[in-house]
Amino acid sequence: MKKFLVTTLLATSALLMTSVQAAEPSTKVTFAKNSYCGSFSGNIKTGKTFRLYLAANQNLVIRNVGDDQISVAYVSGPKGRLDGDREQDETSYYTQNKGNHYMKIFGNSNHSSVEFCAY
Repeated sequence: MKKFLVTTLLATSALLMTSVQAAEPSTKVTFAKNSYCGSFSGNIKTGKTFRLYLAANQNLVIRNVGDDQISVAYVSGPKGRLDGDREQDETSYYTQNKGNHYMKIFGNSNHSSVEFCAY
């Protein structure tokens, strides 16, 4: 009985942790018809999570197109976080799996402009 309770407790806590992470509100990024890119302009000073459905084996480029500085805290795919390569005002990620990808981005002012492109 004790073993069953411990197993149930561990399974429940893992589920709760997953639910909390997935419950964070996100802003969906959409692309115009026949476009590879979408964008966001606004306040991301305290951080904002964006959501984008991508296929496997795509190159996701997150680009600062504004006057302030942005910082990409993470990009997470369906099976975990992705490693990125940063060059000047953009960071590139290679997707491994299809599905929703979440990006947490911070700006250093009250107005930032960010572009998301997938190739």
